[in-house]
Amino acid sequence: MAEAALTRSEAIVYDTVKLPRAACPEEVGVPSSAVRELIESLEDADYNYHSIMIMRGGKVAAECHRFPFSVNTPHIVYSISKSVTSCAVGIAVEEGYLTLDTTIAEVFPEFVPEKDAEKFGKIRVRHLLTMTSGKMPSYFADKTKGEWIRQYAESKWYAEPGEEFRYINENIYMLCAMIRRLTGQTVSEYLTPRLWEPLGIETPYWETDENGTESGGWGLFLTPESFAKFALMLQQGGVFGGKQIVPKMYLEKASLPQVATGESSRTGYGYCFWTFNEFEYMGVGVYGQVAYMRKDMDLCVIALSGITGSNDPLYDGIHALADRIRNFDGTEKAEDLTDFLGNRPLDVLPQEIQRSPLEQTIHNKVIRFAKPIAANLIGFPPSVLPLVAVYMTKDRAGNMDRFQFDFHENYALFQWREGDEVCCIRLGLDGKYRISRVTLAGTRYTIYGAADWEDEETLHLYIRPVECLCIRHLLLKFSGKKVELTSRTEPSLENIMSDVRFTVDQMFHTRPGREFGGMLFDSIRKIAEPTMHGDLLDKVEKAPVSEEEEKIVEPETAEKTETEEESE
Repeated sequence: MAEAALTRSEAIVYDTVKLPRAACPEEVGVPSSAVRELIESLEDADYNYHSIMIMRGGKVAAECHRFPFSVNTPHIVYSISKSVTSCAVGIAVEEGYLTLDTTIAEVFPEFVPEKDAEKFGKIRVRHLLTMTSGKMPSYFADKTKGEWIRQYAESKWYAEPGEEFRYINENIYMLCAMIRRLTGQTVSEYLTPRLWEPLGIETPYWETDENGTESGGWGLFLTPESFAKFALMLQQGGVFGGKQIVPKMYLEKASLPQVATGESSRTGYGYCFWTFNEFEYMGVGVYGQVAYMRKDMDLCVIALSGITGSNDPLYDGIHALADRIRNFDGTEKAEDLTDFLGNRPLDVLPQEIQRSPLEQTIHNKVIRFAKPIAANLIGFPPSVLPLVAVYMTKDRAGNMDRFQFDFHENYALFQWREGDEVCCIRLGLDGKYRISRVTLAGTRYTIYGAADWEDEETLHLYIRPVECLCIRHLLLKFSGKKVELTSRTEPSLENIMSDVRFTVDQMFHTRPGREFGGMLFDSIRKIAEPTMHGDLLDKVEKAPVSEEEEKIVEPETAEKTETEEESE
């Protein structure tokens, strides 16, 4: 059943408690000019941030959320999920469910492999937390089927447990599986009264395996507000609202280097945290998800982003900010940052809008597309969603098909099908987004949608699921009854995938092996966004959804809409 668009006021709000805001950054010892310099330095470096929040003294000193992102927008945090899982382990250790020396074999004896059973029996919780398990599951393992625990147990070895650091996502999944087996609860259930409720966060969505066990190392969605509260709790030694949430002793060990990683800019890796030195540590997710905690300065910074390449511009900017705070004597005059921080949109849609006579021809007709064989063979059928949203999930959706458009004066309804899911969203045709909510690949997404005609035969769709990193561009080229569909992602799929290439290289120990892995990797990149060919069917079908009040969303109204939402 297709789902109609929702207004922003109908969107899910995840935070029942808000962090206090300082009247100005100087109230908590942060120079306004330093905030401005941080933001300008990121933009000068083309650092594609979505949200930045700076906290000091338990308050938000400054924040910038770039339209269409907002403080209440759930956002995929990738490996920040690991830091949350680590906190769950720390709580479970204090409650006596396990210890840092508990082994996988003790908890899952039925999965101990016959080959190398003795070695497998040495993998302890501490090895999983520090990425030193010695296990190397395939990066290309199909997450849509199979028993993930068995996949892990039967995967290849790269070293003896405890000998060598390698960043393996599935290590943290195994921690979630162990917590579930020992407590009788999923990690989300376990953390609800222990972490989420004390932080004033409604239990967030977390991707799972087919049995409902959280992925652990990835797949968690947090709003910037939720993420900021989690980071502030860490910076305050596990305390929030006067309550000790994560055990202090555990967090002290977790935030110090336990193993060397070989990375020059960081001293090591703790329990799912990266460390600069004894005072600075971070939770880091790929593509620019960062929680930075500075113990000696009462400083905490979070960033949610969609970058490719290095986080160095962010780290450099934070260190420059810390230097300015350290030297701040309170005499610098505060400046009003409201306009500066509130008017930095990420997406700017075309404003010279043209319409095409073809709208009358394709109105409410169905466009059928042939399945791209190569993309299906490699297990990545093309989706309206960006590949980064689905490549590590149990449900990849894909094979987008049966496109249908219902054109109106200033917007169009766009319906399509992927597998057994039928989705319908609004697309603004006036240079402004419309908001819709859909369930796709088993996940709930808020989609900002717009469209324009590049010429009379080419319809350009702009689709941004704001919980995700990327905006999707779908271009439909009409020629009689034939339709050609091309797609691209921004940031580009090539750049996005290059950031995880290092993980592929870790799978292979020889040069020929790495070359083979690189060829396989590159083939996925090239095949995953194929040109699709379709036909415009003659039959006119009923409009996909009924009429409703139209909601226009544009940067200048975003702040007002957020305020209205909070007042309801």
